[in-house]
Parts: sequence; C-alpha cells; structure tokens
Amino acid sequence: MATHIHTPHELGELLTTLLAGAAGGTKKDWAAKVGVVEKLPIAMNVKSNWQVTPNGRAADKKAIGQAVDIVRAQHPYVAD
Repeated sequence: MATHIHTPHELGELLTTLLAGAAGGTKKDWAAKVGVVEKLPIAMNVKSNWQVTPNGRAADKKAIGQAVDIVRAQHPYVAD
C-alpha cells in the first residue's frame, strides 16, 4: 500500500491517466466518464473512503470499474 494519501482530485487524475493509457481516448473524455472522486465518511467505509459514479456505455463503466479496483488496491483512502 502506498504511504502518500492522495486528494480526490489526484485520484481522479490517476484514474483518467490509467484509463487513457490502457483503453485509449483522451484524459478529458475519461474524466467526463469517471466523474468526481467522492470522499466518504471513514466510519461507514473502513476499507476505502472514496467512490466514483461512472457515466458512459457499459464497456466504459466496466473499464472504469477495473481501473478503480487497481487504484483502490494501492490507494484505499483519500485526504481532504
């Protein structure tokens, strides 16, 4: 697990960079599909305190879900 705790914005950037590189397209397009990284209350979400609500086609949502799983494995928490 990484020692640096990212902000929601930084995780959004990480997700869009990963998706653009792995699935093609632009970071701007993926940012619109990923949406905002939302910080959740840690008391209610002890394994991870962030989520995204993806937009787009089923294939886009599947790619985003896979990217979220990869990123969350190394960065389960976001800071303020």
